[in-house]
Amino acid sequence: MNNKIIKDVAHATLNGLKDTGKDITTVIIRETVFSFQNIYSPDIFPNINWEGVINELESHYTITIGISETLYNHRIPWVRNYKQNNPNLSDFPFWNNYKRYLSEIQQLPQTVIDEIDQSTDAILDGMSNPRETDHFEKKGLVIGYVQSGKTGNYVGLINKAIDVGYQFIVVLAGMHNNLRQQTQFRIDQGVNGKQKINGEETAVGVGTLMNRFDNQTQSLTTADVKGDFNSAAANMNGINFNLEAPLIAVIKKNVHPLKNMNKWLENVIGINMESQSNKAVLIIDDEADQASINNNFKLEDLDAPIIDEDGNIDEENRPTAINARIVDLINKFSRRCYTGYTATPYANVLIPLDNEHHQSIFPEDFIVRLKQPSNYLGPEKYFDQGLPGIMEIDSTEGFPGQLKSYYKEEVEALNMPDSLKVATKQFIVSGALRFFRGQERSHMSMLIHVSHLTMIQNHLGDIFKNYWSELKYRIENNSEIMWAELSDLFHGGNIDGLTDQVNSQEFYTQAYSENESFANNNFDLPNSFSELRDYIRSFVAAVEILVVNGARVNRGQSLDYHLYPHGRKVIAIGGNTMSRGLTLEGLHTSYFIRHARTFDTLMQMGRWFGYRSNYADLCRIITTTEIAIDFGEICYADTIMNENISAMIRSNASPRDFLIKIRQSTTSLSVTSKMGVAGPMRLSWAGGEVITNSISRKPDTIINNHNILCKIIDGVKGKCNINEFKNKLIFKNVNIDGELDDLKNDKFLIINSNGSLDLDKIFEFYKTSGYETVDIVIIGRNPDNQDSYTFIDKEIGLAQRNTARKNDKETSNHFKVPNGKLTDANYLSDFIGDIKNELTPKQKRTPSETCRHLKRPIITFVVLDPKFFYSSINIERGGIPSIENMHDGLEALIDSDTGEYIALPYGVSIATPSYLPNSTAINNNSVDVLVNQMVNDNIN
Repeated sequence: MNNKIIKDVAHATLNGLKDTGKDITTVIIRETVFSFQNIYSPDIFPNINWEGVINELESHYTITIGISETLYNHRIPWVRNYKQNNPNLSDFPFWNNYKRYLSEIQQLPQTVIDEIDQSTDAILDGMSNPRETDHFEKKGLVIGYVQSGKTGNYVGLINKAIDVGYQFIVVLAGMHNNLRQQTQFRIDQGVNGKQKINGEETAVGVGTLMNRFDNQTQSLTTADVKGDFNSAAANMNGINFNLEAPLIAVIKKNVHPLKNMNKWLENVIGINMESQSNKAVLIIDDEADQASINNNFKLEDLDAPIIDEDGNIDEENRPTAINARIVDLINKFSRRCYTGYTATPYANVLIPLDNEHHQSIFPEDFIVRLKQPSNYLGPEKYFDQGLPGIMEIDSTEGFPGQLKSYYKEEVEALNMPDSLKVATKQFIVSGALRFFRGQERSHMSMLIHVSHLTMIQNHLGDIFKNYWSELKYRIENNSEIMWAELSDLFHGGNIDGLTDQVNSQEFYTQAYSENESFANNNFDLPNSFSELRDYIRSFVAAVEILVVNGARVNRGQSLDYHLYPHGRKVIAIGGNTMSRGLTLEGLHTSYFIRHARTFDTLMQMGRWFGYRSNYADLCRIITTTEIAIDFGEICYADTIMNENISAMIRSNASPRDFLIKIRQSTTSLSVTSKMGVAGPMRLSWAGGEVITNSISRKPDTIINNHNILCKIIDGVKGKCNINEFKNKLIFKNVNIDGELDDLKNDKFLIINSNGSLDLDKIFEFYKTSGYETVDIVIIGRNPDNQDSYTFIDKEIGLAQRNTARKNDKETSNHFKVPNGKLTDANYLSDFIGDIKNELTPKQKRTPSETCRHLKRPIITFVVLDPKFFYSSINIERGGIPSIENMHDGLEALIDSDTGEYIALPYGVSIATPSYLPNSTAINNNSVDVLVNQMVNDNIN
């Protein structure tokens, strides 16, 4: 508790210094914190962790965030001018209350508040100024990240929209009541300033600020379980549609609430003898890719009327019920703006464009790409940067397969798998460590998501509660076996139920400490596991188990974190109700084995993404290998789509004039079930890097490729200065025809899993683009104290790489390249000469940037250490692979007489310049993607 007092007082002091224009440095933070030792003497208050407080404040004040990117259609910037003409705090009373709430109560970093301010201004610019425009319709899309703060952003937008004259706000808050309640609570905190539950009204959020602006709203909905919109409640609560006070409604995206809202609007608008209201309406569609999109049409019929001249309805093209009611809601107003928010916009960018017969919610007018703060723990941290945290379930356990057999049968035979037992114990260890770090007053959650069926969730809940009681009893009674099992998770070791050996907590903490996003976090660890025992007892005593679904037996089991000011500790078992939008506060353990078949559904189920200040190193995701692979696919697809959006914004194209490309998966995963007007296309090799994501472990293939490469090297050795670099050989201006013929016609065998590594097509592409030669690079490591190989009198150390697939027996014939990376992140920048010095560190790590400056294509062969390549387990840094943990094949690469390698495996990277030799931009496509066919037709 004393730690929090020191932190809060220091935080207020530092904010005051920041307001005077002073930069908050580490030195100033330390001086400020230690100044309170005069009041809180270490002799009297020995339990204050002064360094821990400093670490937390350093983390807070060093968080960075990029500037959001925005694309407009015929942008007429008006917000800046509006602010110029309305410069006083009182001109934006709702926004200024909210800004104070974010700073004083939420204690968000100023950089994050500034970005919310900037991005909401950008969104407003895509909307219309309601004080100057009589009729308008604007439709836009805001793209964020899963659990990244989209709600906080649109609450800011609501406040600003009210300040500039929007009088009616509707938030479509997901399809489940618990999400609607959660959203209502946040809008009550951030906008209304008051909350009504069971008829009692209390001040919350902005309503608790001292010296606040006394803003008044009319809330059509409440945070009650039955607080969704209905006209009777609105009339009974004295809602007056004609008053100036803004009206706010938070409703489920279901047919009945939407129908009720539309009917009520018809009545109140009809009283004024109008067919449309002149109030300016802002409709915010949270999770805009879910349920809102009409997918009931035939592409060839989009230009035909739904109702013909005789009044007959074309049922095959009638819009889906929810979409039709959203469009009806939009049309109730003559001044209207629809803004969708989502982290998975695949379906949204595939929506048909409007025409006279079909009204859609395609984002015609603006698309905004929000940026994530540096402390956001998102999928790229795991699948791009390679941070540990994913624990793969032993496929021989068979639990995911067993669940399928219970879909139509009695579930009494369902038992607790070892993997879930491991996950539960991991939750206990991580929770105790958070207590150890002084976070006992924080929310802490575990997610268990195995099926969409409530009968399975309910039965699992019953047997899990029994298992938890057993665990609790063993801990309370000091079972040494129990302590040993928990200690094994803390120290690392072989654990039943998981594919691989569990790394020690120290290993995880070290990895996160070295990541710049978490460099100043408080990642304290005890000197020994025994120090955790009392914390484990306290943590376990506080944990509740909830089954969160719509079943009658579980009514009243709601997460309701806001009712627990001292932090709620909860294990939540559920399915659909927790798969979108709902935030599990303080989530640090996720057991997730429910597979989905589309990018958007699977990504949205990833409730473990978000902000994990001072406990990111304790987070674990226990899942199947298949799901882990699919998340990697989605991460790659997201990268391509985001690069597209950035390029679209730089080009100043409008949303209907630019193709956003969505990479199709190389697995069975589909992009989305709402394919809209999607059509196939292929991406270009130009201006990027493609690599071998998977490498064959077959000895015959490795020997074949090694011999071909050695033959090529021998033929072009005169084009290389072997003494130029320690760890690589560069052969410049190697002729594609003649000198590289042995790489063609499938002689050199590459697994072309994503369709981008067909060497014959690549060489053909180069020649048609004007490139007759390429640079060939052989690269490894410095040959110090490790295995090496000699190429043309040059000794090169072998690259020690772990497979991304770890101990997956089903894929033992292939080595999976970890994180989609073969070389160092800034490797390509070594080939662009002095221009490298002009690039930022981020640009050096970005292939699309460095490839703009390449003189010719570069084909890189990364020489891999066979012992690591064939290892069936991951080897920690500095470790040595053991023969007993090897896949078959290593022996075939070693000369039985000399013990030397006769062949080596290689990873391949191919980097292509952005421009032709004559400086003309290259434009040719070769990777399968999905695009909006109507946009494509519109462009062409």
